[in-house]
Amino acid sequence: MFAKVLIANRGEVAIRINTTLERLGIEGVGVYTHRDRNSLHVQQIAHSLVLQDSDQTGYLDVAQIIMAAKSSGAEAIHPGYGFLAENADFAAACKDAGLIFIGPTARAIAAMGEKISARAFAEKAGVPVVPGISGPQMSDAELLEACRDLQFPLLVKPSAGGGGKGLHLAHNFAELTDVLPTARREAKAAFGDDTLFVEKYLTHARHIEFQVVADHFGESLHLGERECSLQRRHQKVVEEAPSTLLTAEHRANMGAAALQLTSAIDYQNLGTIEFLVDAEAPEIFYFMEMNTRLQVEHRVTEMITGLDLVECQLRLAAGERLEAVIPTVRLNGHAIEARIYAEDPLQQFLPTGGVIGRFTPPDLPHTITDSAISDGATVTSSFDPMLAKMSSWGPDRTTALLRLREALSQTVLLGVTTNIDFLIHLLDSSPVQQSDYDTGFLEKFQIEKIIPSYEVLKAFSSVATSTSVNGPWGADGWRLAGMPAATVSGYIDGERYDIPVVFDPSFAVDYYRNDAEFWIHHPSFGTWLIKKSDDRRRIGDKHSNEIMSPMPGVVVAVHAAIGDQVSIGDPLIVIEAMKMEHIVRAKHAGQITQCLVAVGGNVRAGQFLIEVVDNV
Repeated sequence: MFAKVLIANRGEVAIRINTTLERLGIEGVGVYTHRDRNSLHVQQIAHSLVLQDSDQTGYLDVAQIIMAAKSSGAEAIHPGYGFLAENADFAAACKDAGLIFIGPTARAIAAMGEKISARAFAEKAGVPVVPGISGPQMSDAELLEACRDLQFPLLVKPSAGGGGKGLHLAHNFAELTDVLPTARREAKAAFGDDTLFVEKYLTHARHIEFQVVADHFGESLHLGERECSLQRRHQKVVEEAPSTLLTAEHRANMGAAALQLTSAIDYQNLGTIEFLVDAEAPEIFYFMEMNTRLQVEHRVTEMITGLDLVECQLRLAAGERLEAVIPTVRLNGHAIEARIYAEDPLQQFLPTGGVIGRFTPPDLPHTITDSAISDGATVTSSFDPMLAKMSSWGPDRTTALLRLREALSQTVLLGVTTNIDFLIHLLDSSPVQQSDYDTGFLEKFQIEKIIPSYEVLKAFSSVATSTSVNGPWGADGWRLAGMPAATVSGYIDGERYDIPVVFDPSFAVDYYRNDAEFWIHHPSFGTWLIKKSDDRRRIGDKHSNEIMSPMPGVVVAVHAAIGDQVSIGDPLIVIEAMKMEHIVRAKHAGQITQCLVAVGGNVRAGQFLIEVVDNV
């Protein structure tokens, strides 16, 4: 086994890997950029080295990572489960430098990391693939021409990456024409490669993936499947193991196909082979892609197998045989994981950001929270919007669901808008309870704006006027002019509430406040944000001439200029945040009289972008 391993990743990924290293008595070496110098992963890994970068790019700098490993005396590098984990050049560079790359060979990564190549390998291995159009470096015009005779809907996918970035659904030829440029920009920004291909979109499909494990001696096995069908914008939200859709026969057939491909490319270490399965006929399945790394959702597999998959990676990379690492495979019980994102479910799930005012994960049995956030941490648009993931195990699916719901309800995360309450509503929904859904379910599942109950308003009034919160809000502007002294006022989801002061010290809630916002949380009624002003309504007001930025990010395209005439729905500006693009469209017809942004500029949520004046 290794004495010292460098972890080429950041955040909760680095913390997760270091936990296993510490348990095995292996010294972990971390890396960080100057901007991340106070991050939790730097605090928790005893020995960390700083990387030089201008915009958080140091984590992807192969030469710097190799140099850091050599200077630290590490024998091996664990790439985590980010971009470097699927970088064939990085794996090759480790080998050339005399370092062990904890993962598959560079050749296997190259074969599967590029999705057009992966489709070809799967077809050659006799594994069914989703029908589609693929070819190296096809232009938009070539793709459009090749797709003329295909049946819609179609899915545009980047060849180089995953995580839902750059994926776009087109229901007709016009939509396909529109989304190709956006998909290319997102693919280039996220993966450095704008190669695209197009697949048939299965309207009633389940997304099921198999965890494969292989050693250096040609032996391989799988650890069962994970169900990943609850996803939005092709990004996973909830995962579970095993899938309720598969029978033992289905599992055997799909597992055999996964290992067939594993053997065909002489795969080593851990990987995930992903399939699309017909929701109404599970015996029909198609290879979608292979992730040549550990997945974010690996916790649920660990929970039902009792294995530490990072330990398996280390032991296989050190040259142990598979039969010694995993003598037997036993699947026990059920596990479910939910991803907590910095996003606003009431604003079309747009990315959010800000400063974490308070974070307290639940302390419950059979539940694990993986995160790298802490009080005072800043959430920016530079990285993926996932803040944490929460996994719960139970002897059966019903128990696992109940435990995960309880864990989410007890999670205190204040200062940044998240999807926690949305996840609770999702787990409570009948389709999820009955496992009756497909990959399109979340795009249609919405929660209505909830009117705050008396308990919410009472809790806000109580803590807002408590002397333990640095005096009543009336002392610094929370009581509006003209209101009675015994009333506090604030805006919840754009609506103003004038609330009588009700101080009840027995009503304990978690809270966090700053100059303009007050956050409260209680397990029985969730998390609520109360603001001094109605800026949320202003951003979304369809009657306003002013178009505001719905989220923080970087302007990547401007389709408007002063004097232009626009119609409702016309694209005006494209903003990128957390490697995803959002199109800001005209809310009504008129003429553009002001345009205050340019490509490359940073914008904040609520910033004035464009003015469209009605035609007279």
